[in-house]
Amino acid sequence: MTPEQIAQIQKIVERVLQEHSNNEQDDKKLLAIIGATQLSLEQPLQQLQTCKQKGWNIRIILSELATKVVDLALIEEVIGKENILQENELTNIPSIVNEYSQIILPALSYPMAGKLALKIVDTPSTYLIFHALSCGKQVIAAADVFKRRGLKNKKSLILDEIEQQHVNTLSEFGVKWVTVEQIATTIGEVNATNRISINTPVISVSVISNLPSNVKELVYAKPTVITPLAREHAKKLGIRLTPEQ
Repeated sequence: MTPEQIAQIQKIVERVLQEHSNNEQDDKKLLAIIGATQLSLEQPLQQLQTCKQKGWNIRIILSELATKVVDLALIEEVIGKENILQENELTNIPSIVNEYSQIILPALSYPMAGKLALKIVDTPSTYLIFHALSCGKQVIAAADVFKRRGLKNKKSLILDEIEQQHVNTLSEFGVKWVTVEQIATTIGEVNATNRISINTPVISVSVISNLPSNVKELVYAKPTVITPLAREHAKKLGIRLTPEQ
């Protein structure tokens, strides 16, 4: 083999490695949505900062009310002002959903949980979440709702006390619940395993098409209807369809 041929092969290998690296970066895009909450954002932001240190590109969308009640300076310090959007700045929501591999609600409170559970989609943020779920995107909600049950002083927690029925309803929609301490671990696990679980009555071609590019296995709850075209498209992309055990 001539030196010229060796040099050419080296260039090809370098290009493939670079493309692979770029694809990994594209897969590690995380969209966080924060609504109005009385909870401290310090711990959720620490979890997002951990994700950032592990190579995740994070963008935060603030609801209109959130901009009036949360500590903006703290969010800007952790995430960077350039990575924060207000929901009234959103234009093409479907393209935004398609861009991010995972969506996290790091401090989900009663007002937004109630709206989502009752299918009240009257803001860009709530519409974005529902569109993501309908596309089969991984939507993670962090809230210590289970820990706070039974606390005596409930008056101070009324705004953030998420009803159990809302938790159940959102779970049926496909929302994955975690505690705040589990945010970074859960996000990392989904990316590492290339495996996503969804709970939707119908898996269509659009659901398969809108999965993150790194997904290799789609776990679905039974009973779920999978259209023939969706099966064909999943096979073409090398995505395994697995019923939940």
